[in-house]
Amino acid sequence: MREKILDICKSINLDCVGFTSADVYNRTLGDHYKTAIVVLFPYYCGEFSGANLSKYTFGKDYHKVAMEKLKYIADSSGISDYKAFSDIGPEIDRTLALNSGLCFKGLNQMCINHKYGSYFFIGYIVCNIDVEFDTPCNEECMKCGKCISACPGGALTAGFCEARCLSYITQKKGDLTLEEKELIAKNKMVFGCDVCQDVCPHNKDISITPIEEFKTSVMHTLSLSDIDLLSNREFKEKYGDRAFSWRGKQVIKRNLEIIKG
Repeated sequence: MREKILDICKSINLDCVGFTSADVYNRTLGDHYKTAIVVLFPYYCGEFSGANLSKYTFGKDYHKVAMEKLKYIADSSGISDYKAFSDIGPEIDRTLALNSGLCFKGLNQMCINHKYGSYFFIGYIVCNIDVEFDTPCNEECMKCGKCISACPGGALTAGFCEARCLSYITQKKGDLTLEEKELIAKNKMVFGCDVCQDVCPHNKDISITPIEEFKTSVMHTLSLSDIDLLSNREFKEKYGDRAFSWRGKQVIKRNLEIIKG
């Protein structure tokens, strides 16, 4: 079964797959599954000058892409009783990825893979198949501290402070403080932030994603004129297949107006 699953994953361009115990999931949800099949979905598709959207939003919405592929893996493997998750569900995806040996943790709290750096999404399937589990990776990041010193809001100074994270601030609803507005204006990011990943040595010379949905129809910038005249419904219709659209038009428009000044 293990080789069958790996072959199915390979057929849809997924080459980072691991197997680990589902105990972490069971303790969180109260279920009784044996195994977690963990899959990395790399999304890095290159550098684009002037980008004001986070790299993870360049391609098609990863929630939809990952879930489609996870269900395909499970169904094609003949697994009948399973649950699949990708960024929607219990916040244990990083723990499962670490336990399955696919990555190690960086100072920026990101998981790092040798081939794709930290530019990947994590998806997993919990099921009751019997397979050999992988060994957790015992490596550590370089601890160079570049991510800490480069973080625009100083969110990594003492572990991680979400309230000072630029990515969090760009997605925050409601009124922003003057400091938060200045942070967006200075960095000119409409949605998300990649600074701690961009400066990370582990992300140097990484591989481009093999997943077509993440490297075709790439959209890396958004301007006020693109959305200003759109109704909320029209915004959803036009950008509904993009990960940045989930917060709605008003948050995006607010950020664009702050950047424009």
